Parts: sequence; structure tokens; C-alpha cells
Amino acid sequence: MGAVLPSQTVVNSGMLIVGADGLLGGTLSRFWRRTGREVVATSLRILEEGAVHLDIAQPEETWPVLPKCRAAVFCAGITDLERCRRDPAGTRWVNVTQTLKLAHRLAGQGCFVVFLSSNLVFDGSKPLRHPAEPPCPKTEYGHQKAEAEAGLARLGNHFGVVRLTKVFHSEMPLVRGWIQSLSDGKPIHPFADFMCSPISLESTIRAIATVAENQLSGIWHLSSSADITYAGIAQHIAGRQKFDAALVQPVSCRESATLEHRPLYTTLEATRSQRELGFEIPDPVSVIDTTFLNELKPA
Repeated sequence: MGAVLPSQTVVNSGMLIVGADGLLGGTLSRFWRRTGREVVATSLRILEEGAVHLDIAQPEETWPVLPKCRAAVFCAGITDLERCRRDPAGTRWVNVTQTLKLAHRLAGQGCFVVFLSSNLVFDGSKPLRHPAEPPCPKTEYGHQKAEAEAGLARLGNHFGVVRLTKVFHSEMPLVRGWIQSLSDGKPIHPFADFMCSPISLESTIRAIATVAENQLSGIWHLSSSADITYAGIAQHIAGRQKFDAALVQPVSCRESATLEHRPLYTTLEATRSQRELGFEIPDPVSVIDTTFLNELKPA
């Protein structure tokens, strides 16, 4: 089948967010509304006034008619790695089959599609993976993201892929739980051998918005400059807040029965995003300090 080309219908300047229920979709919706953008958001639970109910897991013929917008950002999907591992067929239906159906439908209306992907399209065997490198996933979730990316190729230059590493935000339960436990004098047990590449929610949203607003095609990477272990994050927090360092008691992730794959590296090569999106590639520790500023005031 040939490429799906945008129709010649007039497209308004508004933005469509597919899946405003989650962290990224909800934050992006609020960001655009604050900056005066016209936004249409879809939701499973109708969390905000004016949202359009859409469950992409349901048959295509039940979907509502969505407005013709300048760009659509796909934030909907199943991101739970363990759920993807346990139910590959069911999660693939949502993350690949139905996502691609909706993407192609919107592109046919002249809408630029922005697809959010992950560093897990790579195997984590080396750091700073370049956007041009072929995907080599080791998790079911990574396989689904890579397959969806490949399926979008039929849209020609009318789509952009934004691959993310680990997005940190101030309400992140894991880190907030650590801070609370440490302040109460209770030990915590972070993984000493599991890596992440922290990026802030604010910088992530601004980069995604820039890709959508300017209809910037291709693959975009958002990543910090280096990897850090979760134990390293916890130890930094303890040091900054002058908690008892002995309360940070690292463990191995190999003890986790649900862990599908342990990447040695999670960073992505993000210089194009730095150059063209204004994305500042952060040091991982700076993301922790900035995100949890109130909690990390020196004692």
C-alpha cells in the first residue's frame, strides 16, 4: 500500500492530544492552554472539561469524529512493561494496531502526527544511541514502540517521533517515597545495578510542543548526558539533605522476578534536539536537584 497523504482539507491551527489522562498528555494540555493554544484532548475518563471520550482499544467504527487540527501528539497507550510482557497480543493491539489506524486517519485529514517513543527501542548495550541507528529492542514494550515507529513511515515526512528516556517530575512516587522514608529515619533499598537517564517533565513538554507546533519530522531524542543508577540518585538525595547515609541500602535488580531486561545504558544521542529544539541536555544530578528543589533544600 502506498503512502497515506494528507487531504487537501483546511486544517485549523489547534492541537490535538490523544490521551490526556496521563502525565505527559495532561501536562502538555495545560501547557498549551496557558500559552493560548487551541487544544482538543481525548480521554478515557473525561478528566477535563471539553475532552473527547476516546478508547483506541475499541473498534475503529466506534471512535468519535475528531477535528482537523494542525498536529496531534500521541500520548495514549499501555506503558506498563510488565503488562506488555504478560499480554503481548492485547497490548500490541493498542500500542501498534489501533495507534497506527488512528495516526493514519488523522494524517489523512492533514494532521501532523507526533508519536512518543522510548529509549527501549534499543537494547541498552551501549550509551548515547543515535537516531539513525536501527532499533534492537529487548523488551516487548520496546518491540511495540519500534513496530509503531516503522508503521508511521507510510506518512512520509508528515510525522515526528520523540524518543524519551526517564521523565522525572515532582510528584514521582518512587522518589517522594524515598525522601519521606529517609526523613523518618527508615531505610530504603534502591537498585544499584539499574540505570536511568533522567530528564525533567518541563523540558520534555517544551520539546514535544516545539516538534508539534513546527511540524518537525524525523526522530528526536530527549536524554540526559549520562546514566545514573537508582541507588546513585538515592545516595545523592541523602547527601544533599544530610540524611543518614546508612539508610540507603542498595540491592540488585536481579532479585526482581518481574524485570524483563536490564539495559546497561539508557542514554540517547540528543544533539539534534539541543540544536534545533532548544533542548538543554542535562546532567542527571541536575534534573534531580531541579525537580525536587523543595525537598532538597540543604539542611
